Amino acid sequence: MLIRLLMQSAFWFVISVAATLLFGPQLRRRHPLLSLGWMTVVLGAGSVLALGIYGRPVEVFAFTGLAVFLGLIWIGRFKDWNALGQMAWLTTILVTPLFLMYSFTVAFSIPLPPLSFLVIMTFIFLQFVTTILALTHMFENLEVTCRVHWPRQVTRIQPAPGFQPMVSLHLPIHDEPPEIVAGTLRALAALEYPDFEVLVVDNNTPEEKTWQPVRELCRELGSRYKFFHIENWPGYKSGALNFALSQTDPRAELIGVVDADYRANPDFLRETVPAFTDPNLAFIQAPQDYRDYVPGSWAEAIYHSYEYFFEVPMPVRNERNAIIFAGTMGLIRAAVLREIGGWDEWCITEDAEASLRVLKRGYSSQYFHRSMGQGLMPCTFAGLKRQRFRWCFGNIQILRKHWEALMPWARLLDPANRLTAAQRYFYLAGCLQWFSDAFNVAFLVFLLAGAVIKMISADFTIAPVTVPLITLSAVFMALNIWRFGWVLRNALRISWGLAFRSMYGMFSVGWVIALASIRAVLQSRAAFLRTPKKMGRVPLLNALFTTQWEAAIGAACLAMGIAVLILSDRSATTYLIGGLLLWQASLYLAAPVYGLFYKSCTE
Repeated sequence: MLIRLLMQSAFWFVISVAATLLFGPQLRRRHPLLSLGWMTVVLGAGSVLALGIYGRPVEVFAFTGLAVFLGLIWIGRFKDWNALGQMAWLTTILVTPLFLMYSFTVAFSIPLPPLSFLVIMTFIFLQFVTTILALTHMFENLEVTCRVHWPRQVTRIQPAPGFQPMVSLHLPIHDEPPEIVAGTLRALAALEYPDFEVLVVDNNTPEEKTWQPVRELCRELGSRYKFFHIENWPGYKSGALNFALSQTDPRAELIGVVDADYRANPDFLRETVPAFTDPNLAFIQAPQDYRDYVPGSWAEAIYHSYEYFFEVPMPVRNERNAIIFAGTMGLIRAAVLREIGGWDEWCITEDAEASLRVLKRGYSSQYFHRSMGQGLMPCTFAGLKRQRFRWCFGNIQILRKHWEALMPWARLLDPANRLTAAQRYFYLAGCLQWFSDAFNVAFLVFLLAGAVIKMISADFTIAPVTVPLITLSAVFMALNIWRFGWVLRNALRISWGLAFRSMYGMFSVGWVIALASIRAVLQSRAAFLRTPKKMGRVPLLNALFTTQWEAAIGAACLAMGIAVLILSDRSATTYLIGGLLLWQASLYLAAPVYGLFYKSCTE
């Protein structure tokens, strides 16, 4: 019976997802009758197929009735989605638990020796976790492409005459090229806002010749620019920001963080400050945008991989008041920042961690969905890897410290915790998603083992042990191709070629993210890895050395995939394992390719 129910739900899933991939982003209408009509088509067609294959009309109609009941709930729950997205998500929720139950049943259906049983249980665990992670991504992807109405989306804020509170802009720097900081300061000098100050905090820069020109420029720009050089100061960037907070003008009601390389638009404060007429608003965040990349270059592909976060997860989270404060190009109330105790110097992603503590106190947030300034992407691939390592490690630090506050029962144990269910979900999912690459590495280990077994034994078959292996790979492939291909193409409105280059740009840092997630589990602290802002000479051998592990793993996958296809029998299992190894090879070999050709900054 389980297999029949799985097959019937799989029919529904294939029909609904195929239609969504083809027409989901184009359908910009929502109406209950459209939803009911499409539900009838999907469930009716799938049920007819099920009846034609195995009969059992009572069983088929009973399961269809359950699906209709859930569908009616879904249509009401996701009324801002179009009909295609509603049914794609419904059928996904129906097929997923049946699929996991089937995999678990297969594992126990055949007697296995202890070692084989341990292996298949490991497969089941990996399959369960990666399927859950895939669902979190799929929800975001469906919402951003199939949501028709965005009640909380803001690209312009109504001006509030007479409301011009003082803003204190904090610019932490460490060993930054003075010409880059100068560009940032001159952009701030052009802000179209009457009442603000700029606090530049140089934290532990060893060479006076590096920070001295910045101090001189602050003097030239006037009294509202204050420069501080502090030595032997703890806390990295967070420590510098806490120092700036202690030096902030008492009249300042809002705090803005500006990275050393960011050039704010003249209307940055004029456009965003009016949001704070809402007394419960604690912070507002605009996208982090970038400049100086050459169209058609490898840097352009990386640029769009950055853009993904601010065009997909952030709008989705904003609808539930669950965004993160990303630091630069954001404003936060000074009183609220002091209320939560300032920036956490323990966490190397202090901005995102602070936003969780703010929301935990019941305040609201706002995502301003329009670029208000542009910074510099990492100049080299090595810098890109350092940045991703820091982001991953910091998010898992947040999970380690705040996981209890994110549990479903958190408010029962701590009445002061005012996080909503949606806020807890999005912060928990956002942290856990950083483990996806680590699970991909685990999957690769089993895939390589399967390839060796396949070449040794011609009797190697799909059932029972390799069923979880095949389905796990399908989860990864579908997730990655859909997320970075179809979603990038439709959410960012870029070409298919650029979408897939951006997809591989993100894959290229998968190995370092996997290492960062594992390391963050094993240790609680890490040094703040600064992203260099100036391009230096990167010899060919150095670029290759930076990606030696990725290149070695990719080459091993390539060799093993070819060997399986040549040396094994011509079965479906052989082609599947060989194809998956070649796919994995392409993911890891993307790193040396980007290591050689990616270049963002000018020398």
